Amino acid sequence: MKKFSDDKYTKIAILTVITVAASYLAILILGQSGSLLMGLLSLLAWIFDVVTPLILGLVFAYILLPVVNVFDKLLGRLPLIKDKPGLCRGISIFTTLFSLFLVIFILLSLVISTITSNIHFISFEDLRLMAEYIGVQASNLYNEIRDNLLRYDIAIPDTDTLLKSARHQITSIDGKKGSNIAQVFGTGLLGAFNFVKNIVVQFFFAIIFSIYFLYDNKGMGKYWSRAFRAILGEKGYGVFGICLSDLDRCFAGYIRGQLADAVFMAVVMTVALSIAGIPYAALIGIATGIGNLIPYVGPVVAYGMTIICCLLKGEFKLIVIGVIIVFIIQTIDGNIVNPRLLSSSIDVHPVLVIVALLFGGAIGGLLGMLLAVPVAAFLRIQFERFVKFRE
Repeated sequence: MKKFSDDKYTKIAILTVITVAASYLAILILGQSGSLLMGLLSLLAWIFDVVTPLILGLVFAYILLPVVNVFDKLLGRLPLIKDKPGLCRGISIFTTLFSLFLVIFILLSLVISTITSNIHFISFEDLRLMAEYIGVQASNLYNEIRDNLLRYDIAIPDTDTLLKSARHQITSIDGKKGSNIAQVFGTGLLGAFNFVKNIVVQFFFAIIFSIYFLYDNKGMGKYWSRAFRAILGEKGYGVFGICLSDLDRCFAGYIRGQLADAVFMAVVMTVALSIAGIPYAALIGIATGIGNLIPYVGPVVAYGMTIICCLLKGEFKLIVIGVIIVFIIQTIDGNIVNPRLLSSSIDVHPVLVIVALLFGGAIGGLLGMLLAVPVAAFLRIQFERFVKFRE
């Protein structure tokens, strides 16, 4: 038996059988790889849909936590509730959310009052009119760009042509084709309704989760601290705690500051340009606010859109006025508002910011560009810690 097992031909035969069996099994797995991959993707999509409200709740709580803590400290000095921390925390959360909605209400009222030249508080009808106004501005800007491109023999369809084409397609539908399109339209309409419904439901549950996180953040922090200390050990937990603290420093100030700065720029730019009579002021203000979320993009959008919109209208004098207004607002924002809104921990060299934006855009698109700067700041801190450790 020993001679038989030691025979090299027997070993070769056994290895051959094992290789053939493994190859056949691999072929079967590869043959079903499409189904397995689709099943895995479906499972991941389902998990993501389930945890999306939880993630959004964490983000909302993370952004609002400093404000809640400020109100908590102020209310904790009142004699009636200073001995009732639960009640004090609940009132602080309510005050924070109420203040947030009040600020949004006032900012929208300010923008609408500037557009309509009539000072009044916002209503649902005003929101509808503002949405129509912005839509009309976007349509007019598109048509004016098209008219100027036609001078250089560059033809693109105008909005009226697109609408007429859509009407023609609808009126030239026969019975069978019409039923198919009606079915597709109904399916699409139902899908859009479900999409809006899911967004509303997810936002609602995200608000509820954020309230719970804000209310019991200390208790949850103690629990997870004890859990990670038990899992990682004292040494691993120390390293983990340092990294978590660095992440909080880099992301907290940056995310909150950039969001606040974007809202500030959108409102101030819209109001200032509207008062000066710059065409498409609302579009310029909104685009500038969105652009300010990404470093160095906001000023380019503000100057570029102001000059282009004035050129399309032939208002050459307004170009100078608009550029001066943009310069003043950008100077105030860059030297006063933005540095105060951002955390002092976000200290990254401009070259590193540009490199981070390039990598972030290549890896994660717009979201990657939004997160590129805090990630670069975090990596810079870790690199400096490594250098100090090696020294």
